[in-house]
Amino acid sequence: MNKHTVLIVEDEPVNRKILKKILQDQYETIEVENGAAAWDILVRQKDGISAVLLDIVMPVMNGYELLTKMQEAHMEDIPVIVTTGATDEDAEHKALDVGAWDFVTKPYNAKALFSRLRNAIARSELSAYEKSRYILEHDTLTGLYNRGKTFAETRRLLDSHPDKTFVFMRVDIDHFALFNTSFGEREGDKLIKFLAQCIADEAKGRPYCVYGRINADVFGVCDLYGGTPDELLRRIERIQERLTRYRQDYRLEVSVGAFAIDAPGRNVEDCYFRASVAAQNCKDKVDTHLSFYDKSSGERLAAEVAIANEMQTALEQRQFVVYLQPKFDVATEQACGAEALVRWKHPVKGMIPPGEFIPIFEKNGFIPKLDYYVWEETCRMLSQWQSEGRTMYPVSVNISRISLYNPQLAEMMTELVKTYQIPPSLLHLEVTESAYMTNPELMEGTIRALHEAGFTIMMDDFGSGYSSLNTLKRIRVDVLKVDMKFLPVKDEAGRGEIILSSVIRMANWLGMSVVVEGVETRRQRDFLAGAGCDFIQGFYYSKPIPGRNMRRPI
Repeated sequence: MNKHTVLIVEDEPVNRKILKKILQDQYETIEVENGAAAWDILVRQKDGISAVLLDIVMPVMNGYELLTKMQEAHMEDIPVIVTTGATDEDAEHKALDVGAWDFVTKPYNAKALFSRLRNAIARSELSAYEKSRYILEHDTLTGLYNRGKTFAETRRLLDSHPDKTFVFMRVDIDHFALFNTSFGEREGDKLIKFLAQCIADEAKGRPYCVYGRINADVFGVCDLYGGTPDELLRRIERIQERLTRYRQDYRLEVSVGAFAIDAPGRNVEDCYFRASVAAQNCKDKVDTHLSFYDKSSGERLAAEVAIANEMQTALEQRQFVVYLQPKFDVATEQACGAEALVRWKHPVKGMIPPGEFIPIFEKNGFIPKLDYYVWEETCRMLSQWQSEGRTMYPVSVNISRISLYNPQLAEMMTELVKTYQIPPSLLHLEVTESAYMTNPELMEGTIRALHEAGFTIMMDDFGSGYSSLNTLKRIRVDVLKVDMKFLPVKDEAGRGEIILSSVIRMANWLGMSVVVEGVETRRQRDFLAGAGCDFIQGFYYSKPIPGRNMRRPI
């Protein structure tokens, strides 16, 4: 068995000799004559020193100075036993203040010295073990339990109280990735720590509550459940109120998925999975912060997981196909451009409509990869048509909210058109109104950079949000896209026609053109022509067409 090493720091040679003789049978020793020499050894071989026997009064660097340097260097886990005179109480108290562990008096009592040294080393080893255990069980950012410890303590809680009813909750912040992109990882970490404190505050005084950080902004909480969500809702609303006050320039929403544990022996991972399923039901729903698990949600999530498991392979195998939805000039009824749309041509399942996979990709963060794929495919088609000498018309591509928050977006788009040698005027960029509304300050800079690079900006789904006019006042766009939902379903004129006519006139006054999509009948087309609409998309003129099969550029 290897002996512990003790560093003897003593300026008197006779005292060093006495200490070495006392310790030599049970300890390895290193002898130095002052604090400076001791410091050099501690810096070089800190992990090899089990304890320090330290005199106080020494030349060059005294004992107090060495203790202070050890504290500053976070070496408090190395036990330091100070050697003092029998009546030197002031020195002892002062040494304690700067980190000494214990004392032995001169002249040395071998039995007392061994006892104090052995106890100090044992305490330091226990402290190191406890520190290591703490690190293994706790999250370094928040100080809460980590995933493994949270699940283990939940298991212990359920096993210890099989007669009680518990609920497992998954807590996170909607669109945390967007917040991180907008404000940086440092601000993201601060937000995570703030949410951790909110959860810890709500758990105070609750003896049957376990909570911890699972990953990223996701937390897990297991607590008693009374059978109705009222008490849970009150706690969640208190957290939401604190989040609302936390950042005035960004709307933060908490989502909590809950699973009422129906059997005390149920696997904790399964409880977390079901709570995660439930959490999806309250995402992006105004003033809805709590949702409980139900069977239909589980089945839906299983289908989503199946799609997510294949998305990377689909991208690599180019299963995603770009379709083009032509745009027509209302005055001439001639095609004048197109919108690039994406379809998933699965080798086994056939054609998967975008409504089944786009929302999943937006939730799991895959959408920026798909965005770039569509942009590049569109640029490739435009470049090919240009090289063949065809008459060129612009094609618009959609920019998802996550992609729009990329600070390098303008550079990426500029590099794409440069690589495929097409002018930016041929690639129009469509952004949904909701993306503007989430963080208008960030959007102003992004849109400005894209305009300066020569791109045309289109606001898609205009009117679907809550502050469209205010958005137009703050952020300059070139084209408004309006959905057919403004028009009445029946043939008679109604409020929808009045609103749409007003939108078209307003856009014209602001120097913007208008595209109305979803037009399916002659009557709708004629109404839009009379209202001053510039361009139309919809089945009345053409369904989306596979881009690779087109003989013309639109």
